[in-house]
Amino acid sequence: MKNLLFLPFLQIPSGHHQAADAIMAEIIRFNQSFRCEKIDLFSYSYRNVERFSSRMYLKWIDTFPTTYSTLYKQLVVVSERKRDSFFYEIFFLRQMEKLIAEKKPDGIICTHALPSLLLSKLKMAGKLDIPVFNVYTDFFIHKGWGIEGIDGHFISTENMKSFLLKRGVKERNIFLTGIPTHPQIQKRPVIPENPRGRGNVCVSGGSMGAGKIIPLINQMEKDNSLHYYILCGKNSRLYRKLCAMNKSNIIPIGYIPSRKMMDLFYNQMDLLVTKPGGLTVTEALNKKIPVFIYYTLPGQEEFNLQELKSLRLVKDLSSPSNQQFLSEQLKEFLHTPTIYSEYFSVLDRYEKMKLQKSPAAIIADYMQ
Repeated sequence: MKNLLFLPFLQIPSGHHQAADAIMAEIIRFNQSFRCEKIDLFSYSYRNVERFSSRMYLKWIDTFPTTYSTLYKQLVVVSERKRDSFFYEIFFLRQMEKLIAEKKPDGIICTHALPSLLLSKLKMAGKLDIPVFNVYTDFFIHKGWGIEGIDGHFISTENMKSFLLKRGVKERNIFLTGIPTHPQIQKRPVIPENPRGRGNVCVSGGSMGAGKIIPLINQMEKDNSLHYYILCGKNSRLYRKLCAMNKSNIIPIGYIPSRKMMDLFYNQMDLLVTKPGGLTVTEALNKKIPVFIYYTLPGQEEFNLQELKSLRLVKDLSSPSNQQFLSEQLKEFLHTPTIYSEYFSVLDRYEKMKLQKSPAAIIADYMQ
């Protein structure tokens, strides 16, 4: 029996947890001899503090997005990592050693930067000799991640590969697989035909229903040429507001607990209007659903958007001037064959860059 420990961070239902769940599900499907466990180090170490911190984190992003964005860039993009990592080591390094001693894993998979940083410290100090893998859930790598001593890096872009190579990572330890998605969200192998005459648009704010969805809806046309299916996630307040609007082409969708249901839902969509979260965008690209960005949360999503735009994998509608003509731009995309086919040509080139094997398959092979 091989024991694999998965380390996201915080209990917020983020892409870090979804990526860990995806790899766990696929690894167990490969081989029943693997035992997988997912633990949030913060909750493991300071349970009550974690609950408070998670609530404050979400409130901070929503209330003071500019200050959060500024601090994020300072801490993980432009600052010196050695200076800032000292704080994390004081509170979490001993807790990490305690967790490893208790669980005795044969391998560790990090889907968040902080556990990766701590494990890198332990590896370089000779206190840990098991494989450790970084699974990046964004389209860039910031300085908060541990790099030295990490045995495998699972990335989504060539720029991420260049970042790692410049920091001395061997090319054989870098795997351009894309962000892992759950096996129940099945890939569409064939590019869909141009959906002339129909326009099912999924609008998503992630599992928490975050983002400025109500202002966006006010920009939507009242005719029925496009049907907007609004994924409200766990945001019951948003769901009630949308129901009260009673618009014929606005269909609010509550939280979808089943991935199989989510898979079937995706199959009916022609376009996705969303935030640039790594997991949501990756699911859409795998499903061959063109992605339009209407809003960006401060921090990592700002950098995701820059990279996704440079790769031409998304259309940016986040500016007020673009949102004013949202419906017109969506209809132009759907009803102009040259624009539609050009997008899928770009997507096809991106897919061909990636390895055929998934992170789960590579990790399973490595551990065996």
